[in-house]
Amino acid sequence: MARIFLYAFLLFLLLTVLRGMRIFWNAYFRGSRPGSFPRKGGVREAEMVRDPVCGTWIDRGLALSARRGGEIVPVCSEKCRNRLEAAG
Repeated sequence: MARIFLYAFLLFLLLTVLRGMRIFWNAYFRGSRPGSFPRKGGVREAEMVRDPVCGTWIDRGLALSARRGGEIVPVCSEKCRNRLEAAG
C-alpha cells in the first residue's frame, strides 16, 4: 500500500516539473505572454512612470490607464484612477 502512495507522489512530482518546464519553454522561446522573458536573452528593461495622484513609481507595462483632459495617464490602482477621473 505504501508503494502505491510513493508512486502516486512521484508521478505528481514528475507532472509538476514537466508543467513548469512547459510554462518556462512557452514564455522564454515563444514570448506568449506580455511581460514574459525576452526572446533573445537579456533583461527586459522596465519604463518607470510616476502616478500623478499618489506619486508611486510603477512599470508602464503594469500600469492602469486613466483619462485626464484629453490625454491618457498611467496610474497604479483603481483607487487612483477613480480619484483622478473625479478631479478632472
